[in-house]
Amino acid sequence: MARLDDIVHLLLSFDGISRKFVLPSIIDKLRLRSFKGNTPHALGEDSAAIVTSSNDIVLLTTDAIVEDLCLGHPRAAGFNAVLANVMDIYAAGGTPTSFAVALSYSNQEIGNKILDGLIAGSHTFKIPIVRGHTNPRSSSTYVVGSATGTVQKDDLLTAGGAMVGDMLVLLFDRAGQRGAHYRLGWDSVTDRPSDEIVRRLSVMNDLAEHHILSASKDVSVAGIVGTAVMMLEYSGKGGTLDLDEIRMSKPSEIPLEDWLRMYISLGFLVATAKEHLTQVGRIAENHALSACIIGVVDESRVVRLSMDGEERTIFDFTKGPVLTPKNDHE
Repeated sequence: MARLDDIVHLLLSFDGISRKFVLPSIIDKLRLRSFKGNTPHALGEDSAAIVTSSNDIVLLTTDAIVEDLCLGHPRAAGFNAVLANVMDIYAAGGTPTSFAVALSYSNQEIGNKILDGLIAGSHTFKIPIVRGHTNPRSSSTYVVGSATGTVQKDDLLTAGGAMVGDMLVLLFDRAGQRGAHYRLGWDSVTDRPSDEIVRRLSVMNDLAEHHILSASKDVSVAGIVGTAVMMLEYSGKGGTLDLDEIRMSKPSEIPLEDWLRMYISLGFLVATAKEHLTQVGRIAENHALSACIIGVVDESRVVRLSMDGEERTIFDFTKGPVLTPKNDHE
């Protein structure tokens, strides 16, 4: 079993987290220089929230799939472009309504397989593909997706609302397996009927309607720890992640050091007050998901990992932005 210091080193060098270290400078530049519209929740959120004249908020998100996956497993790349965007919509408490895609390739067979994956994803997640752009003579191969969704104004979930004393709860489907194409992926989607997948995803609609969450994010390629770090930083808070609790609640066949870095399909991280824990667990169970407490939020603006009676700081937001700094005007 890895020591706590080894785990900290592993996480700090993990590409799923380290590739995001560039985000603060990009976000800061966009916040300062781009046109400012009527978007109360935008940069730093899983989905931008666009206010309308009705009681609905329009959600907008975008995600790209890395070129290695597009070249090595093109059908999976297309499918995951849909999955990634749909997860962002649900994380905000919304329901996906449409999907658009930009597709670039030079090999026609690869392009066809990416398209097949996109089509499969549209059926699995019940979202129509309504717009696209294609470059079949490109020097690079990629797929970029964008999705819209809707949510009632009162039900909108934010990634930046975690409160001091909140518990961090991981929602995930135990009926999964290590990903076939990405070893740091927990696959709860392959060979599962669409209705079962949507049932699990709609846990976020149910939780949003009950108004018992302070914050929520889908578990991204940054893994459980990276996702928690982004939520805490964007909330202007700190916290402690309990690796002992995570170790006890993880799938038995997955080593802890892998589970901490895993992209979890149908996985969400939520922050909720202690008095709502039982209700969160009950709602998760109704959607065939497990709800596991993995940490607690505090006011320190420091993220710590605890294990076997030891504790280490992994990120200190007081020293400067790390991944997704809070904007006081958002």
